[in-house]
Order: sequence, then C-alpha cells, then structure tokens
Amino acid sequence: MGVFRRNKKDGTTSWYYDFMINNVRYRGVGGITKTQALRTQEKIREKVLNGEYDLVVGPNHIRIEVFTKTFLERRKQLRSWKRDELSTRNLLSYFRGKTMHEIKSSTIEDYIIKRKGDGVANATVNRELSCLRRMYNLAIKWGHARKNPLNDVEFLQEPPGRDRFLSKEEIQKLINVASIYLRPVIITALSTGMRLNEILNLTWDRVHISNVIDPYIELMITKNNKKRFIPLNEVMLTLLKDLKHTRNGSEYVFLNSLGEKYHHITHVFQSTLTKAKITNFRFHDLRHTFASHFIMNSGDLMTLKEILGHSTLKMVERYAHLAASHKRKQINNLNAIFETSAETIQESSQVAQL
Repeated sequence: MGVFRRNKKDGTTSWYYDFMINNVRYRGVGGITKTQALRTQEKIREKVLNGEYDLVVGPNHIRIEVFTKTFLERRKQLRSWKRDELSTRNLLSYFRGKTMHEIKSSTIEDYIIKRKGDGVANATVNRELSCLRRMYNLAIKWGHARKNPLNDVEFLQEPPGRDRFLSKEEIQKLINVASIYLRPVIITALSTGMRLNEILNLTWDRVHISNVIDPYIELMITKNNKKRFIPLNEVMLTLLKDLKHTRNGSEYVFLNSLGEKYHHITHVFQSTLTKAKITNFRFHDLRHTFASHFIMNSGDLMTLKEILGHSTLKMVERYAHLAASHKRKQINNLNAIFETSAETIQESSQVAQL
C-alpha cells in the first residue's frame, strides 16, 4: 500500500493514496501527480493520528433518520423513551437527509438558533441536544460515527428549578383536609421524597418493615433504572403497618376509594390544595418539600442524593443554600449567650477602670 496510479476511461490519470492505521483502511484520490498523492496521504495520515479525520465510507455513511430508528428501537424499554421520541422528532425535522458525519458543531449551532427563533424554551432545546449527544455516543459505540460534534457545543443557560416547598403550617393544613385515601399518599411523598409514579406503583413485596433492624422501601423501577432504598421514619412505619391491616390482600400499597390501585390523582390533589388554600403548587413539589426540610433539619447533601436517587451531587446542590440558612439560625440562637458574656466583660472592664 502507498500511492498508486489509475488510468480512467476518459484517458485521464489520477493518483490515489492507500494506507492503514489501527486496522482501519484509508483510501482516496490524492491528485493528478504522484507528488500530490504523497502530500495528500501525509495530510490525511496526520489528521487520523490527531483524531481530526472522519471516515465517511461504509457503515459511517448512515443517514441520521436511519440511525434514529435503530436508536429508538434499542431504547424502547427505558423510561426516557417518550422524551427521546419527541426530541428525535424535532431533530429530524431539521437534520433529516444528512449523514452522521455531515452534522458538525456549526450545523448544530444553526439548529439552536432555529429553535430559539421558533420561541422554544432553553430547557427544551437542551433536552434535544442531550438526546443528540446520547445518539452520537451510541453511534460511536456501534461503529456509525467516529466523533461526537456535541463535544464542541455549549448548551443554553436554563432558569433555576422550582424552589417551592411547603412550610410546616402548610403541610399540616394539607394533611388535615386530605381524604383518608389520599392522605397516605401525601404523607409518603413528604416523608420519603418518592416520585408520584413510584408511590402509586409501590407493591407490598417492596416494603420491608418486618424482621429488619432498619425498615426501608426497595424501589426497583426508577427514573434512572437503578435500584434505590428509602429509609423509613416512625411516621411511615406506623402508616404502613396500619395500611397493611386494611388492604385485604391487594398487592398495591395505596388504593383509592374504590379499593383499586391509583392511576391518576391530579384532580383530587388539586381539589385538596384548594381546600387547604395552597397556591402555586404541584404534587412533585412535595418531593422538593421533603428535600428542603431534610436539609433544614441538618441532613447532608450526599445522603439526600442517595435517597432521591439522583446520579450526581449537582442535582441536589440547589438545596445547599437552605443548609447555610439553617446554620445561620442555629448560630443566632447563641446570641443570648454572647450578649450576656459581652455585658459581663463590659462590666468587668468598667470595674477595673475604677
């Protein structure tokens, strides 16, 4: 292998380069002279060694709509599939017809400008970019791409997440007005930080309150598909024991007024909020309420991360300011002691001057 000449049917001659690196073959037209072919070969070889060359032949020449079909089919079992399906629908409306190697960071920047021009929120654009980045990571793994263009793209800034959580007074009002069927659901969300679907789909075989030193709930199907263990406080332990005696053999822990598994609680929860005169609130904010009070009662971020099931500490750093605020309140509790000490020191100083 090296450079070689080939005569074409029209009588012209072209020189080609042909070499291999790491068992990958690189071949193409180098020019009309041997010298040009040698120079081209060296340029290509340098790009390959520096990781700057995209191989665009064979399986890497796949169009994005073809790869997307494979991508979605192989991820159907994941909870994020619906989100991915929606994101790819928007991505294909712009990138359809392009091969994976043709989509560069500059192309993606143009996509961002287009989506922002359509009035799409930054968070939505970022979810689509995350999906595209995930697609390229898998494309590289499956041999359909050699580089992820998203590595050179900056995501858009997003507004901070909702920090709405209930005060102790609001919590009590909400529990007091809730029906006897909805109240256990609310208490569980407030006591464990579990998501709504995790609560409604909870079965008794995942509740460990007997013959264990530390009672806990074992979650198998979670948002990030990782097993999670939720420790139970005395309130939850009492609640679950009471429910166990009234469920008449149902496999599900939480049942509605008909004695059936809950599927949706949106309407009844909103009615309960209205009765409690609580505004600007949604069920997921009960999870924020748990996290906020956990931190304000001296809980640490690492433990909170494990309980909530977040993959990174960054996800719970939004609650860090509550810890700082709580610590300041604790320090302020010492004011009376310091004031007394200061008065004593001042009095002693005055006596010494006399």
